[in-house]
Amino acid sequence: MNLKTINTMKKSILAFTLLILWMVSLDLRAQSHLELKKQRIDSLMQATLVHEGKHPVHNFMLYVQHPASGLDLQHGVGYRGRDESPIEADDQFKIASITKTFVSVITLQLLEEGKLQLDDKIGPYVQDRDYLKFEEFLIYDGGPVSQDITVEQCLRHLSGVADIFTDKETRFVLSVLFHKKREYDVPKVIKRYYKYKLHKQPTSRPGEGYHYSDMNYMLLGFMIEKITGKSLPQNIRERILEPLNMKNTYFEYYEDVHGKDKQVDTYINKINITKKINTSYEWAGGGLISNTRELGVFIQALFAQKLFQNAETLENMIDLHPAQAFDKDAGMGIFRYELNGLSFYGHGGYYGSLMLYCPEQKLTIVANIGQSNADLSPRKLIGSVVDAVVDKGM
Repeated sequence: MNLKTINTMKKSILAFTLLILWMVSLDLRAQSHLELKKQRIDSLMQATLVHEGKHPVHNFMLYVQHPASGLDLQHGVGYRGRDESPIEADDQFKIASITKTFVSVITLQLLEEGKLQLDDKIGPYVQDRDYLKFEEFLIYDGGPVSQDITVEQCLRHLSGVADIFTDKETRFVLSVLFHKKREYDVPKVIKRYYKYKLHKQPTSRPGEGYHYSDMNYMLLGFMIEKITGKSLPQNIRERILEPLNMKNTYFEYYEDVHGKDKQVDTYINKINITKKINTSYEWAGGGLISNTRELGVFIQALFAQKLFQNAETLENMIDLHPAQAFDKDAGMGIFRYELNGLSFYGHGGYYGSLMLYCPEQKLTIVANIGQSNADLSPRKLIGSVVDAVVDKGM
């Protein structure tokens, strides 16, 4: 081997070594950058905790996945609530109204299967339930208009139907607090709707106004059961939870406990709802228990086209135009949130939870603080998480 060949080999080895060192340096810098993101997020979460006062936030659970930066984080800080046992990142919590997105997905699956149309009147699917008294369910200007309500209007909260949880919030909350362990079934919820005379207090004619109401999703739950011949919890399990391997998600009070069986405490002001209140009244409007990662799995699957057969179905679901006529960025069981110049789609839950996905960044954020009346701005809080995750200019 001559000297020229030896020198060429030395140069090649040196170049290869420098390349390896450069790649290792890049990897170390990327790891360091990720650690800084995680530290910043942890500091933000710790700063959110408030253990004293009228609106305590005892814990904060967060799941973030951002492929562009390599961040995949499930983190929890704080303690359970009723005691000072530290929480774990995969603990379960009441997801409340995020349940509506699951109900919407099943409704749209039935649409794809040819078992309903969005402009179908919902009456024929639900009026065989005697306790519903559907002919009287919505009285407008002295006359019944229930038969005008369509499936799509329920999905988009355009039915004009009032809500027992928001329109009669004080009365309902007092009723719950005076009867903390009362077990609700669906007929009891409907009975309360009539007891509050909400059938005579519509917010608009069907299709002529937007008003968020759990009662819309009660009707959709009845419809799903009628079409499939199976309970709503069974539909959610067979159509969503099992296919997505969501083993820590279940329909509280209507199913046996699934998964880890460690639920963090949820609060309304200083009232420990998880410990003291039977929340079986939630049903189709908000009855699921889950954790942050599994809600992330769900919203990612939705936008990865794993829950629908046709891309058009998801496009219709996130179409905001019908509700935008009433200044609401609402789709069918899903909302759009503008945060730090990015568009997210998802849903919030009454007890301090939020499930979001940004298609542009493929960024998933699921959070739970377990307090319905926290002394903070959820938009500002999640905006700070977005800032910590997404580098400017990405």
